[in-house]
Amino acid sequence: MTAEHRPLIRHEGVRAAVGRLAAPFVAADRRLAARLARDRSPLPTRFEITPVTFDVALRYREVIDLLRPLYRPGMAILEVGSGAGGVTDFLQVPVTGVDTAFERTADRATPYLTPVTARADDLPFGDAEFDAVLCVEMLEHVPAGQREAVLSELFRVARPGGRVVITFPADAAAARLDRELNERYRQRHGSDHPWVIEHIREGVPATEGVVATLRGILGERGSVAVRKHDPARSWLFHQTLYGAQCWYRPAVLAGLHTRVGATLLFRALRRMRGREHYRSIVVVDRARATV
Repeated sequence: MTAEHRPLIRHEGVRAAVGRLAAPFVAADRRLAARLARDRSPLPTRFEITPVTFDVALRYREVIDLLRPLYRPGMAILEVGSGAGGVTDFLQVPVTGVDTAFERTADRATPYLTPVTARADDLPFGDAEFDAVLCVEMLEHVPAGQREAVLSELFRVARPGGRVVITFPADAAAARLDRELNERYRQRHGSDHPWVIEHIREGVPATEGVVATLRGILGERGSVAVRKHDPARSWLFHQTLYGAQCWYRPAVLAGLHTRVGATLLFRALRRMRGREHYRSIVVVDRARATV
């Protein structure tokens, strides 16, 4: 989510003239960025990296990478907490999306997502209906007392041999980073960050607690693995730059608000490593049915 900012050129006439002169460069920026972001894998993906999509693209790139070993045309994919676009902003295949408020993200709707209005703790599907089940940055918005019911539903609708991918800001690192970003946002805009403040008030999930809950649900019916994502320095940098829009003028002058600039930064930050990370990605592989 981006913040409001003052335009670099305030005079409307001058701004319009500059816009006309810049039009060819904007088109070239779009074309070159598309080439830089091209995915050469067989998956039907399309990554358009912009300052608006930057953080979301980082998450979904990792999620899509986790789908690659399982992917086959026609596989059944469910995303819980998808909004109107979800993974189909980047993966151009049919996906069933569950949410309670699709209208909030109606501007991100795609023809690939079939919306189903429902609660995450009471999914309107039969057992074992989906080959892959995704839950991306939704668990932290569920009250702690309801998270076990949500995790149980995610596993219930996954087929034997299927995969469940759950991402969420996690542990003390995410809590500290959220507070730091909120303070930067307040200094820049005079108010709390619109979604970080919810994390601060409700608390972010603990990875160990989520894993323990899942293992209790699974028993011998599957395995759980954890990977960490988005090193602390990377997350705070791109959220301050694009989410809070601090350093706006120097960033514009440095080209970081062009598509090419955002795409090059995206590629650089994906390679960054660190000891602390903002996000946990929990991967549940459901055991195949025994004959």
